[in-house]
Amino acid sequence: MSDALQFIQVGELARGISEATLPPDGGLTGASLTLHGQDHTVTRLTFPAAGRLDWEVPEGPGAGAGGEEACLVTRPRDQVFVVDYIAGSRRATSVTIVLDLAQGAATTVVGTLPTEEEASRSAYALATESAELTGVAVEFVPAYLDRPFVSGEHPHVPTDELVGKRVRYVYSQTEAYEHIYLNEDLYTWRCLEGSEKGLADTDRCHHRRIGDQLYLFVWREKIIPTLGVVLVDWRDKRSTGKLFGYEASDFGALSNTPIASAATLLNVTRYV
Repeated sequence: MSDALQFIQVGELARGISEATLPPDGGLTGASLTLHGQDHTVTRLTFPAAGRLDWEVPEGPGAGAGGEEACLVTRPRDQVFVVDYIAGSRRATSVTIVLDLAQGAATTVVGTLPTEEEASRSAYALATESAELTGVAVEFVPAYLDRPFVSGEHPHVPTDELVGKRVRYVYSQTEAYEHIYLNEDLYTWRCLEGSEKGLADTDRCHHRRIGDQLYLFVWREKIIPTLGVVLVDWRDKRSTGKLFGYEASDFGALSNTPIASAATLLNVTRYV
């Protein structure tokens, strides 16, 4: 059995795991929003047409930058939109913006994949340098919509409300995984059915509470460079988001694939 276990690239995995995703949403078409970030960056977002985003930075770090992006806009809940795209001006970088119109807030997740050289470094070498075991880098930028940032008041806060839960996620007729949320920094995943059946690992993760029973969960895998960004919705018992990685093992083409699943709580461990 163990001889058959094989980790696969994100491009191959995505072909089986992206069956029941949310449809593109046109609710932002024609809208313009200004994000006032915690890092003092002011970013203006404009959605001139479906699947298109224009952005510019009029103030703060990077002032004068701008661009046009092909994007995917989804609406996992009323008044909560997710804008996702591969950054055209940066190497192997994806941007996911959670726009929370009800609370006038946003959280941007910027993830960058490692180069082949960076990904080839051994876990031992990284550990002896007290470095992250994963080469996937991530940055979180909280912001307010159309008003200045105020420290200490942002509603999308780190949370431990997922910790202790063991959850089965069914992504398609052939793909199912379970997650065990160990603490705020680490979680264990295991493939129950599908192309990675039998595989498991423990990886770096991040939790943010977006709203009532709605969580932003981000993970960074260390063996195959992978960034996962999903919203876990306990009210509707589902998750929706994306997997970002390389299409194949040549560290060339990128795969940025929408995913969604039905979520079932299997049990909860209480830590005392």
